[in-house]
Amino acid sequence: MDREILCRVLKKAMKARTMVYIYNDATKKDSWYVGFVQLVTKDYLVLETVTRLARADGHLIIRLDLVFRADTGGLSGTRMERLYALHHEQHERFDVSTFGNLFENGLQMALAHKAPISVDLDQDDERETLNGYVRQIAKDHIVMEDFDDNANSYGEIHFERVSIVDVQWGTRDLKNLDLLYRQESWD
Repeated sequence: MDREILCRVLKKAMKARTMVYIYNDATKKDSWYVGFVQLVTKDYLVLETVTRLARADGHLIIRLDLVFRADTGGLSGTRMERLYALHHEQHERFDVSTFGNLFENGLQMALAHKAPISVDLDQDDERETLNGYVRQIAKDHIVMEDFDDNANSYGEIHFERVSIVDVQWGTRDLKNLDLLYRQESWD
């Protein structure tokens, strides 16, 4: 998708505070993110994500060069906006630094706050999702401890920053992971 047109569409949605459906996985064309645009830079999009039930569900940092479709308006978008307002939903504050690489900044925030994140990686044209805690950042190398839904560790995963497709913060699933992980730490 043409970057200039995409940025224009996203900035218009941000200004009007309208829902946007973002498609960034060409291998799963029926997979998308939905939410409100918080920030658009020349390389990244920060989206206040919303569940399919119109509930606030954290934030997403996504590479613009992988977005191949962005939908705004329409009946489903309008319905989601109305339900979001009727549920009195609000997103928590997300103050990622816009200076430099937003992935790097998000990873540094996760490390500093000991907050769980979800990272999608591009592994030879296939997506892999890691859910857990950043343990170390060394130049372009990331060490993350990956967990299952019950907060059982799969161990440390080492990957390069260039393989990151998107990073999610503060989703309901990540909050549940954090609760279970912290409860395990106290037992």
